[in-house]
Amino acid sequence: MRRILGAALILMIIGLSLPMGSAKIEPYVYKPTVPETAFAVLALYQTGDYDKVLEGCEWLVALKTPFDSWGMAYGEEHMAKYTAMAMLALMRGENIARGRYRDVLNGAAYWLIYKQNPDGSWEDYTGTALAVIALKEFLNGYINENLTGFEKQVRDAINRGEGWLIEAKPKTDAERIFGYLALGKKDELEKMGAEGELKAYRAFALAYLGEKVELSDDFESTVAMAMALYSTGDEKYRRELLEKEHFGFWGVLHYRVLDLLSASKVGGFEDLRDIACPYLGKITPGDDWERVILADYYLLCNMTPELPSNHSGLFPWQVAEIARVKALLGENYSDEVGYLLSTARNGVWKDFYNTAYVVWVLRKLNVSHDYGASLSYLSNNLTWMLKTKDPKTGNPVYYNVPTYYFAYALIVFSEFGMEKELNETLNLLAERQYPNGAFPYTPGSVAGLTSTAKTVWALQRAGLANTTAYTKGVSFLRNVLYADIPKTTVEGGVARLTNATFLLIRDGRYVGNLTDEAKVSELDGYVVIYPSQNPVMISAYVVKGFRAAEGVGENDKIAYLYIGAGALLIAMAVLIMRRKERGGEREKK
Repeated sequence: MRRILGAALILMIIGLSLPMGSAKIEPYVYKPTVPETAFAVLALYQTGDYDKVLEGCEWLVALKTPFDSWGMAYGEEHMAKYTAMAMLALMRGENIARGRYRDVLNGAAYWLIYKQNPDGSWEDYTGTALAVIALKEFLNGYINENLTGFEKQVRDAINRGEGWLIEAKPKTDAERIFGYLALGKKDELEKMGAEGELKAYRAFALAYLGEKVELSDDFESTVAMAMALYSTGDEKYRRELLEKEHFGFWGVLHYRVLDLLSASKVGGFEDLRDIACPYLGKITPGDDWERVILADYYLLCNMTPELPSNHSGLFPWQVAEIARVKALLGENYSDEVGYLLSTARNGVWKDFYNTAYVVWVLRKLNVSHDYGASLSYLSNNLTWMLKTKDPKTGNPVYYNVPTYYFAYALIVFSEFGMEKELNETLNLLAERQYPNGAFPYTPGSVAGLTSTAKTVWALQRAGLANTTAYTKGVSFLRNVLYADIPKTTVEGGVARLTNATFLLIRDGRYVGNLTDEAKVSELDGYVVIYPSQNPVMISAYVVKGFRAAEGVGENDKIAYLYIGAGALLIAMAVLIMRRKERGGEREKK
């Protein structure tokens, strides 16, 4: 995934050389994952969305390891289950662009055989079941016949895998569904009850085995949605699945929801809320601290937060935050203000950060209060942190202070016209800012989105959006969270896009690729990979129309007749072996 993120930064540089209006800046906050992309491909192949199938397949190729195997996402441990999922998807792509995925499929099958355990299993029950399903389908017209003895190796691996599945016991309903599918146990699937997302899993398995399925439930996960579409062809599921596509792939958020919402407070980044807010409801606060921290994010998403009523276990800044949130909700916040005013000691609330935050909120709420002592403390404490050195490290004390502490103090110094303190804090932040514009939590630490977003927002709130620190911070957020996606132009039957690879499909076959431009008028269609190395965007375009060769679908039913027969033979063999073993034990006794 590092190479994909790196590509996003490269793309931003490339975008600077593009003509005005030729690129569209889009949020790039998801990462492609194998389960979501693979099952989306399976479903959309069923509905004839062959352009989307090819986009997903090319992303899967981009995510594979050098061994033609897959993990859940790029850079993660490759496993049988994910390799099998990718194989099932790529076999659909091979039907549309014959010759494009054949070598990868054979490499993946070889990797599965190589990784099979002596007892016939792969890493777990699901991995074994999916590997059996993929290898069985792989024999249905995708094997390289020039590889001597390879077909026998594949069949032997399938037989050993089926034997293990018959002996092993699934631990979950999901494992049971995939096991029944691998062994062709249609009757058991029909008898099996399923709830929630597993309804889609069961429907998928039955549909794969050739059964007509009815399903009308709503599903949240992309995988379940894809399975529901595969099994029913319902336009509702198709529409929902296509809405979850990102630049040709399906996946999950690469960044934390709270990171995205923090960035959305900065001007120009508000559109991130539409992406992040649907996920916020899945975060459940576990205690009062978390309720306070999440409250502001709930407001950003037009959700009503649950606020604690007991203040004794909270920091002063948290009580102030409750007051601020209540004010925004139109609720009475006098208890919180009264608590804060009664707990101040000579204008100080606990420490530098708590005092700055409380003063900011009280001023924002127009609370009548003598702020002199508080401001004097903040000024003196800032001077002390700048001049005093840590005896252990020799660095100034402020090196150990989180960046966002100073960010909120900056707002206070701005609102009270404290120019000296404002400039000192601004210089401190500029010194701490990395060359790429990011602000770390503390000097030398990893530059986080939240730390940068909070600091940039504070600069904006303090009226310092014209500073270099603000401009560089915004640039960092934009470079990380967005990508300039250029458009492919077509003129005179020639498609063009600089630094892109064009995959050409004609008469149902992959006929090669070209860089930067390609004549496309006589093609079924073509796939654009941009940039050519480490893709950020993959798009397929229809010309005369993509077509799918026969091989997947009707033949699945025939294949699973063999699976059922093979499973029966293996079961009989296992029974005979057990009887022999028991008989041998009796003779020994």
